[in-house]
Amino acid sequence: MTSSPSPPPIPTGDLPPKSPPLPSFLSFTLTLFLGSGFLSFVNDSLGLCFGKPYLALYAALAWSIMLITGVLCFGLMAFNPNIPKRFFLPISLFIPVTSIGILPLLVYFSDYTLIIEWVLSIAQLLLSVIIIYQIRGTIKLDWPIFPTRTLPNKNFSWKNFCGFFFVGLFLALPSVITYGAFSAKLAVEHFTGGFVLVKPSGIWMQMRSYVRDDGKKIILMPMSHIGETKFYHDISANFPLNSVILMEGVSDKSKLTQTHSDYSKMADIIGAVEQTEVFKPQGEIVAADVDMSSFSPATLELLKTVMLIHSKGVNAETMPILLKPTSPQLEKQLMEDILIKRNHHLLEVIQERLLTSDNIVVPWGAAHMPGISSGIKKLGFCVIEKNEYMALRFTLTNKDVSPQPN
Repeated sequence: MTSSPSPPPIPTGDLPPKSPPLPSFLSFTLTLFLGSGFLSFVNDSLGLCFGKPYLALYAALAWSIMLITGVLCFGLMAFNPNIPKRFFLPISLFIPVTSIGILPLLVYFSDYTLIIEWVLSIAQLLLSVIIIYQIRGTIKLDWPIFPTRTLPNKNFSWKNFCGFFFVGLFLALPSVITYGAFSAKLAVEHFTGGFVLVKPSGIWMQMRSYVRDDGKKIILMPMSHIGETKFYHDISANFPLNSVILMEGVSDKSKLTQTHSDYSKMADIIGAVEQTEVFKPQGEIVAADVDMSSFSPATLELLKTVMLIHSKGVNAETMPILLKPTSPQLEKQLMEDILIKRNHHLLEVIQERLLTSDNIVVPWGAAHMPGISSGIKKLGFCVIEKNEYMALRFTLTNKDVSPQPN
């Protein structure tokens, strides 16, 4: 009985060698950095040229993956001294550093946001090409992009590990938090015209009193949907009893949205209360806002989406909606409806009420204050007094904070 011949051995020499895990990860990081930079460049170019960032969702996804990969790469460098830091430190830190670093530019040059992002995408693209060329000596790409032969053979080093741990925990993290808080302070105070102030103790609202030569007086009081009970009581106590109080609040007579904003969950989380629960000023209350029917269809659809996310939170159902990009045209229309149109209507109500009233109080959202202030100054009013009230505190103490004149 003869045995069947065994199959010939597979020539292993013809198979491509498997890349070790570390060079494969570094190659993936390089490829992702290059790809996300290119995707951002194309998306931002489309936004600048045609006003529609068609690839915004994909660019945001690539940006998020690169951010996570960069953090992992930074942490891996602490354990493995073989990773060349001169190449992968810039790659790891580029997205977090630039994303935080440009915040002041986005605050003071918000009209040029697309240009700023476009320049950053070019910088990322050029940096990735330069690093790949320095590693490979050519920009021709094949796998693995990072050659195994370029890795040294070093053992784990406590000196290297402690250095990265110290830099990350005691320098990088506090710097990011501090700079982020500083940028947030700049943004809040800039976009509210100084009506909202961010201090170490908490968030303060600045009440401004305006007078005109004929003795008429207008008080502008920036409001927040949630705050401390004392805040709402203190500001109400400082409204003249004979005031006409022009209240904010978009009506929906035709039931176009079929829902309303609910801030109770957020208020419970931070230990605050909703404005509607405790803000009960004394005086003649006048509804001075517009109706939903005055908004464009695009704005109404976006408001429905925002209210859906607000009521259900961020989950599998609302995440795709949250990541859906908005066009500059929609943003412009939203600003027109939510701010400009409502401010214009309010100023008309103010002029009407000035014919019969000497004291008018406007407790509206802080974002409206710069436009309203500019409008009443054109009517001949000027600021005579400023007082600051703490709306939300950052500390857990229950110590009362009294209003501060300014």
